[in-house]
Amino acid sequence: MATGNRGESFPLHVFIISWVGQHDNALHISKELMGSVENLTIVYSDPDPDFIINAQCRLIRRPNDLFWEDKFKVCLDECQGGPFLIIHADCLYGRWPLVLERCAEANVLYSNIGVWAPKIDKNYFDFNAVKLLRIKGTSLSVVALTNGIIFYLSPAIVKRMKKVEFGSNPLGWGIDLLMCSAAHVKNKLVLIDESIEINHSESRGYDSKKAELGMVKFYNQFSKRELIQCRLLRAFVDLNHIKSRSRLIEKLDAV
Repeated sequence: MATGNRGESFPLHVFIISWVGQHDNALHISKELMGSVENLTIVYSDPDPDFIINAQCRLIRRPNDLFWEDKFKVCLDECQGGPFLIIHADCLYGRWPLVLERCAEANVLYSNIGVWAPKIDKNYFDFNAVKLLRIKGTSLSVVALTNGIIFYLSPAIVKRMKKVEFGSNPLGWGIDLLMCSAAHVKNKLVLIDESIEINHSESRGYDSKKAELGMVKFYNQFSKRELIQCRLLRAFVDLNHIKSRSRLIEKLDAV
């Protein structure tokens, strides 16, 4: 259970996603969260068949040749339809329990949340590009899209994602697009909490071209309404990215 600022609580399963090179940080995050959440699981892979993370929480090992899509499906299968929060282990933050607290507080304030996430630096979707509006009196902003790095899914969005047939998109690009598009279609809030900023690694250990090909196939999993919504959201974000680059160029030219 996680507790919000009104003392209310809601069931939450937290999953930490780990892979080779990230296990120490996954272990650190798990230690920070022990006692703050009832259900805590590390989903991991490693090329060494004998390697085991020495953690006190539940461990689920997956084949090393499978990637984000497979680990995400494990989370869906294990959460039993309830809400869950995913944390990728290549993230750094000084107060991990605060992430759970802020997520719980948002759920106490708003019953119609679909997706919630903290602010992520070095994010493909720049925060200023995805932001739609700030909710007055809070640190929450309604956004077009968030990412698949650290995020909360409500039961309604979990139910939608469970309908996906996984297997053709191993690197998992597009999962974040579907969950956010589905939330908007269902009139659920997609939120980012600006009071929490997570440091995230920019490095990638995979081929982006393969990831894009997998994402193109994954679009077949979208309903017509979700696909239209996704295209509108991407157009909004892409336009804001272009505007941001144009302003930067103007500033440089003025120097």
